[in-house]
Amino acid sequence: MTQRSVPSALQAFAKAGQRLPSRHGLSREEVESSQRARILVAFLETTAEKGYASVTIGDIVERASTSREAFYRQFATKQACFLAAFREGAEVPLSQVTGPLREVPYTDWRTGLRVTIRAYLKLLASQPKATWTFLIEALAAGPEVAALNSRYAARIAELYRLTYNGVVRREDPSRPELEDEAFDLLVGGMADRIRNCLYAKGAEAIPELEPLFITTVLVLFGEKAD
Repeated sequence: MTQRSVPSALQAFAKAGQRLPSRHGLSREEVESSQRARILVAFLETTAEKGYASVTIGDIVERASTSREAFYRQFATKQACFLAAFREGAEVPLSQVTGPLREVPYTDWRTGLRVTIRAYLKLLASQPKATWTFLIEALAAGPEVAALNSRYAARIAELYRLTYNGVVRREDPSRPELEDEAFDLLVGGMADRIRNCLYAKGAEAIPELEPLFITTVLVLFGEKAD
C-alpha cells in the first residue's frame, strides 16, 4: 500500500488531527501512511496560521498528534515536508478540475473553460489553509519549493496552450498564433489575483474571481468580451 492509497478511514483521522486508536489492527505500513497524511495536513494548517518561517517541527507534530521520530522517518527537514505536501497537494486541483471536463464535449471549449475555472476556484475556496500555504507561504519557502511551484504553474499553462492550439484554432484557423509565454502570463496573472483576494477578502471570496478569469481567457482566445 502506498501513501496515495490510504484508506478513507485513515484520511478521516488525518483531517481530524487525531491519533489512531490504540487497538487499530493496522499494519505498520498503514500506520505510517496515516502518520504521513496527518503530518502533511498539520503542516499545511500550522504554516497557514504561523507562517513558514515561524512554524516548527514541534508545531507540526503537536497538531498531527504524532512524534518527532515519526516526522523524521518521513521527512529530513521542514522544507522536505513542504515539497511533499506540494507534490501531493498540487495533484488534487488538477484532478478536480479535469474531472468535470469528461462530461463536456471536446469541441465545446467555451463550456469547458467555464467548468474548469469554476471548479478550480471553488476548490481553492474550500481549502483556505492549504490555499494560503501553497500560494502565499510557498513564496518564502526557498528555491526548491519555488521551482516546484513554477513547474506546477507550467502544467496549467500547458493545458490552456493545448486547448487554444488544438481546439480553438482548429475551430477558427484565422485566430492568431500565440507565444507560449502568453499562457504563462495568463496563469501567473490568475495566481496574482488569487493572492490579492486572499490578502484582501479571504479564501471564501475566491469564487468571485470567476467572471474576471473567464473574460480574460476568452479575450486572449480571440472572443469578444461580453
